[in-house]
Amino acid sequence: MAESAAFRNRLSWTTLLLILVLPFLSGAAALSHELLWTRRLVDLLGATDWVVGRVLGLFFFGISLGGYLATLQSQSKTAAIFRLSLAEAAIALLALPAAFLPVWTDWIWTAIGTDVLVSWQGMAIKSLATILVVMPPAIAMGFTLPLFIRAATDLGSSVASIGVWIYAINTLGGVFGLWLTSTCLVGWLGAQGTMMFTSGVNVVVAFAVWRLHLSTSHQTSNQTGQSDHETKDGKSKTSNELSHSNVDSRNNTLSTPNTKVSRQSLLVLSFVSGFIVLSLEILLLKLISLVVPGSYHTTSALLANVILILALGSGLISFTNAVSATRNLAKNWLFIAAALLGAAIFICLCPVFLFETSDKLISIRYLQSLNGHTIDSVGHYWALVFWLVAMSGGLALFFSGLVFPSLLTLSSDDDPSGAKIGWLLAVNGIGGLIGTELFNLVLIGTFGIYQGFVLLAIIVLVTIAAMLWQTSRGLSVVVAMALSTIVFIGHRTSKDLPYLSPRVKSGLDVQATHFGKDGVWLIVEKPSKSIGIMVNNQYFLGGSGGAVTQRRQLLLPWALQPDAKSVCCLGLATGITASGLEKIENPPAVTAVELSSNVVRLARQYFDKDTNGFFDRQNNDVVVEDARTYVAAATNQYDLIVGDLYRPHGAGEGRLFSLEHFLNVRRALTEDGTYCQWLPIYQLDEANWRTIAATFQKAFPKTVVLYADPDANYPIVGLMGRKSDRKWEPQQLLSCFDRIPADTLQRDPVLKDAKTFIAGVLKEEALAQQKINTLDNLRVEISSGNFWILKDLRKNRKQHYETEFLSGRHMIEFNRRLKELVDPVLPPKYFQQLEAKIKSQLSKRK
Repeated sequence: MAESAAFRNRLSWTTLLLILVLPFLSGAAALSHELLWTRRLVDLLGATDWVVGRVLGLFFFGISLGGYLATLQSQSKTAAIFRLSLAEAAIALLALPAAFLPVWTDWIWTAIGTDVLVSWQGMAIKSLATILVVMPPAIAMGFTLPLFIRAATDLGSSVASIGVWIYAINTLGGVFGLWLTSTCLVGWLGAQGTMMFTSGVNVVVAFAVWRLHLSTSHQTSNQTGQSDHETKDGKSKTSNELSHSNVDSRNNTLSTPNTKVSRQSLLVLSFVSGFIVLSLEILLLKLISLVVPGSYHTTSALLANVILILALGSGLISFTNAVSATRNLAKNWLFIAAALLGAAIFICLCPVFLFETSDKLISIRYLQSLNGHTIDSVGHYWALVFWLVAMSGGLALFFSGLVFPSLLTLSSDDDPSGAKIGWLLAVNGIGGLIGTELFNLVLIGTFGIYQGFVLLAIIVLVTIAAMLWQTSRGLSVVVAMALSTIVFIGHRTSKDLPYLSPRVKSGLDVQATHFGKDGVWLIVEKPSKSIGIMVNNQYFLGGSGGAVTQRRQLLLPWALQPDAKSVCCLGLATGITASGLEKIENPPAVTAVELSSNVVRLARQYFDKDTNGFFDRQNNDVVVEDARTYVAAATNQYDLIVGDLYRPHGAGEGRLFSLEHFLNVRRALTEDGTYCQWLPIYQLDEANWRTIAATFQKAFPKTVVLYADPDANYPIVGLMGRKSDRKWEPQQLLSCFDRIPADTLQRDPVLKDAKTFIAGVLKEEALAQQKINTLDNLRVEISSGNFWILKDLRKNRKQHYETEFLSGRHMIEFNRRLKELVDPVLPPKYFQQLEAKIKSQLSKRK
């Protein structure tokens, strides 16, 4: 008897470990993987919002396949706890391709070339690579929850009492994993280091589960028959048999033919539940992008919010089951309908909640400053985004999240072994995949973000009406009418909401609104009558008012490489920069690479007169492709490549300042080709500028520093290098301006004075000790992103940070230090000759 008691005590501790600790760690690792994939696949698919939706869809689809495969093995003689250890080990192994994604994909683009890359074959290769990265580990993750539940039931627990709790603990672990990864691990370890750490967590879980398997299997073999329960007639039942008996007794007491829910109905509702939750998640991501800068912090806070609310719903269902004396199936059926009703109501109101919570779409950074506050840390920022999502979509998520745990409870009444749970997980994940793809790629781009919420509410309305039609057609009609009224009110309310904050004080007038899978694009007119593109109520993509400066960003590098026959602009925006050579005699062919097809369409539609016929000249080409991938495929192809003003803090845009990208650009140049990368200095602090410059110099040792705009308020600095490492000859620089039209020089004050735009050549040892930026460490993206969200925006404030962006008085000090880092390109006498040459051209024009 003592040995039997010890065995039961050991089982209790084993069950506790399986129910609490290991599901928590497994959930933390799973959601950390998911977050890291959303960032890592940017390296493959480009820095665009829809990548997050694609990862979410594939992740849930993989989970669905894993859940389905778990159901096929529900009767396996192999212990569930042993299969669970294999699943966790498989996750750790199968997650490695994501960690080394650039290593095994970049060579593909060089092998296939640009023509294949931009065709359907290139898209197919990217899609296949994405599937290979996400699906295999996600399928392994799909095994874990059913196996955790099955392992617990094998040790004596019932699905009804423990299944939902394991689900809740698993999702709570996911919240912790997202928070830790976003606020700490990525900053400490970089992308690849964090991925390896997360895989290590899976290895720890796998080892712990394997040890439990060895322990319990050994003890079970020694204690066979001693843990049976005695019945009144003297016969014994095992714990599982007892569980079956209890459930069967309860079903015989409470279930009737009229209240029993069919398996088909459970599966349909599980599909709809996944569809609603994942569609709502995509809509909320697009919605909060109107007031929150895009970054992995934002994605992390959103995902954490979603899964925490789902866990709360699961906990509520489990608590209700525990305290309720009876669990009448008809009441549960009506409870699901009531939950969907609440979801429909609050889904309609999500845009209104965001509008009011953000004080009429004020960016979260500026909203804090208007209230006299600062964002003190990354954790503080994460909490603010988390709160914003909760206030905007928390109630909609909560009511939507009540459906699936209710279905788990209903299924467990005639499924004590948990065999049906895998099926419910499978169709739930498939519904999520379809909802994600439909809203992410079609519906939001067609109808807009606000109306997307209304469409989702209509889908919920149809689901409720179909449910109630089977039991009470009269009630179904009443509910349909009531919900139709709610949806109509939601439609009218959302229709009147703007996408540009009415509190913007610069007098912007919205001329047109366009939607796409990668954002909301507003064509705005300034009081000066210039027009521009505003993206997601957050930042300007470009405008006609800065045409002179934008054209200079192509004209100046070309002037230093005047024999270029083929030119590539990495980034199109309004198309004005790419049109910088249209007025010269016999302009070279220009290829503009732009990630967003919407940007290309808007540039053609609204900025044609500002681009001097760029889109009409046959030699020019516009390619819709990711810039990093395109140059990786363009070997020895261009005489001159110019990188646009990417935002260092933008989600995924820091990768365009990575060593891998700069080396790819070098390979894309012809033998004596030149590359110029422009930097928005006013969005950088000096530490990040030094990191980018050191990284650039690693690929182009003879780096020339240029100024496209010396204005201290919005300075633009360029880094320019040659593939051949040939020195910049004074006589060649003197001939650079021979082909620039005099009227162009007349309009452009910067080009008139060589001293203002040629700073010098970086000394070889100047930045030798500076750390560089790679795709694995994400140094620029993390550092500049954190600095961007933490910068004190209050007026008349005390200095909040020791460093500031390189603008204003900080730019003046930066210019002084820059002189110590560079050697002159031209001796003073050559500057005088160049200025004389420019003046001569101007006099000819007169």
